[in-house]
Amino acid sequence: MATQVSGFKLSAWVLAAALSACAVPGPGSAPTPTPPPASGSTPAPDAPVATTSLVGTEWVALAIHGAREVTGSKIRLRWVAADQITGTGGCNGFRARAGTNLATLQLGPMSSTGRACLSLPGSQEDLFIKALELTRKARLERDQLILMDDAGKQLVRFQRAAPSR
Repeated sequence: MATQVSGFKLSAWVLAAALSACAVPGPGSAPTPTPPPASGSTPAPDAPVATTSLVGTEWVALAIHGAREVTGSKIRLRWVAADQITGTGGCNGFRARAGTNLATLQLGPMSSTGRACLSLPGSQEDLFIKALELTRKARLERDQLILMDDAGKQLVRFQRAAPSR
């Protein structure tokens, strides 16, 4: 009979410990810290992402200012360093400084080649360069990169380009 009683006491202790682990902290209690994500895992959506994770990646534009399709898909963006991007607007190449955090990303000043392309103001290339200049933040969604303005409005959506061989 003593074995059953001690077994009962042990079960009650395990149950009490399990329930206390689920308890909600009272007012004034410090929250339990969340452990950092394991290396190689995707950060939480609100976690700041450093642009160092983008170095060496290349992106192809899918949409500019909400336009569903980018024609010709020659519009590209490449992160050559944590604070520098290069690319092409379809005709002219460009280079720009980049902020080092996607949550507060700012691009520019821009320098570009001066090819005499057959594009007019308001062309796809013109809209793309203006979108880069308006960028104030960005986020990664799987294999897509979204550049946004101050209000969070999507300016450009990119697809990660396949690595070149």
